[in-house]
Amino acid sequence: MANKFKVEIQETVEELEHRLQRAITSVSKEKLLLLYWIATKRIKTREELATMLKRDESTIYRWLRAYKQGGITSLLTVKKAPGKTPHIPPSVREKLIKKLQEPEGETSYGKLQIWLEKECGIKVSYKVVHDLVHYKLKAYLKVPRPQSNKVNEVAQTNFKKKLWEIIKVMIKYFGTGQPVRIWCQDESRFGLITMQGRMITLKGIKPVGKKLS
Repeated sequence: MANKFKVEIQETVEELEHRLQRAITSVSKEKLLLLYWIATKRIKTREELATMLKRDESTIYRWLRAYKQGGITSLLTVKKAPGKTPHIPPSVREKLIKKLQEPEGETSYGKLQIWLEKECGIKVSYKVVHDLVHYKLKAYLKVPRPQSNKVNEVAQTNFKKKLWEIIKVMIKYFGTGQPVRIWCQDESRFGLITMQGRMITLKGIKPVGKKLS
């Protein structure tokens, strides 16, 4: 007959039965049945196989060709579509994440769009930037914590390191076994701080806004 096939099954009937018992998906079971029926000489044409498996003859032909070319491994391999190419490559995405981890943040998605084009050579739409940053990276606009541009970071760090030593001395000489109350005052001068809009940083990172004071 015209649609007879010439395929020599390499696996034994016992091995095919063993694989059939452990088949997970319906498609893999169909493919194993195809080999099993040929090995036991129950079916001799593609037309009969197509009827038994309720598949098109072209599908049976492709399965048999895959087995003939690469054996049972090739036949049972599930090919996955490559998927859509991302607008922003993974390497550029990592750079964007590092930028959003900085406490200085960014003031708008539009500026992030410009940054991507200028620093990374990636030209994408505003919507692409917004969807990636807001929905996927979970970065959104937040009110920044005001900080004077005259802050001495070295002095702040040294004070934090020495603070606990100062507290221990106070407890030793003034505590007399009682809790020590520490009163602090901060001259915020809110009336002299100009208003600043929200800034974009990653989730969990509080942005810092430099203020003139």
